[in-house]
Amino acid sequence: MKQMLLKNGNLYLDSALYETYFSAINSVVLLKKDDIFMLMPVQQAGGGLLFKIKNAKGDRIVHAIEFFQQHGIEAEEEKVLDVEWSAELAALTFTVT
Repeated sequence: MKQMLLKNGNLYLDSALYETYFSAINSVVLLKKDDIFMLMPVQQAGGGLLFKIKNAKGDRIVHAIEFFQQHGIEAEEEKVLDVEWSAELAALTFTVT
């Protein structure tokens, strides 16, 4: 199972996860439907949250503090999230418990 980290309201994707699902994508949107969160690629002109490069390996960060606070997830929480790509939704999906 692939994983990413939620820490201080930010999503951390290692370079392998980023390259697998978001290669050459600069921005994403976060959506929530029922208990499922979706990280979806978008064209930058369409808005969204930016992938920021964390280090020389190409790990990425998405700053999403406001989004998670709106959904009742504390900014200080640190969780390892199991993620799965949904072809149907065209999104990386996960839950936060």
